[in-house]
Amino acid sequence: MAIEGPLQDIGIHDVFQLLDLARKSGVLRVHSAARASEGHVYFQSGAVIHATMRDNPHSLGVLLRKAGKLSDAQLGEAMGAQRRGDKRRLGDILVAQGAVSRRDVDRSMRLQVERVVFELFSWKEGNFSFTDGDAGSVDADAAIRVSTESLLMEGARRIDEWSRMADRLPNALVVPRLAPLGDGPEPAIDLRPGEWEVLTMIDGDRSVREIASSLGVSEFDVAKTVYGMISTGLVAAARVGVMANG
Repeated sequence: MAIEGPLQDIGIHDVFQLLDLARKSGVLRVHSAARASEGHVYFQSGAVIHATMRDNPHSLGVLLRKAGKLSDAQLGEAMGAQRRGDKRRLGDILVAQGAVSRRDVDRSMRLQVERVVFELFSWKEGNFSFTDGDAGSVDADAAIRVSTESLLMEGARRIDEWSRMADRLPNALVVPRLAPLGDGPEPAIDLRPGEWEVLTMIDGDRSVREIASSLGVSEFDVAKTVYGMISTGLVAAARVGVMANG
């Protein structure tokens, strides 16, 4: 079965649901010229076993490092081994080196799949195509298996939460800026490390999408953080960008 079309006509959620119900195996390609990006999702009997995105901020090494499981030196050593001709997957090399456990790798691989898929769920523009067959170059024994139904349920929850933020954050092209200080005493700021990371990127020029890309986190997570800061008066929405078609 080969299916393709514009996301404006067939939502990406419907495509995932169709592939799940039909228990299809193959590769789904989603391309957006407006975002200058492309994602690939690999299916096996309706389940997602791997997902990648161009200029992927959710790579395995980045996720392990952000989780505190891996140092820059350890990641550099493993990637260096690949450059020198080691054909093993990055996770396999890291486990063999004793840098991380197999459980750490599996957790981060699942998180990688989830973040790429949830990012694709937010795309309303672009085109998709599904190539029926095997899952391409993905090693089925080394891959993980994520229920498409669970991804769809969590995606629906995130869409619902986005709708509740739409009054101040209608899309990820909103450009936040720091709110001007009042005449009274400066309020104490109590933020978690991830929130501080977002705050330091807010300059009145970067959009939510650009901040997410720079930090290697999802647009949804940045939007939630920015929305919370807007609600407390720490941040204001400077302007809203316009999404191009394509």
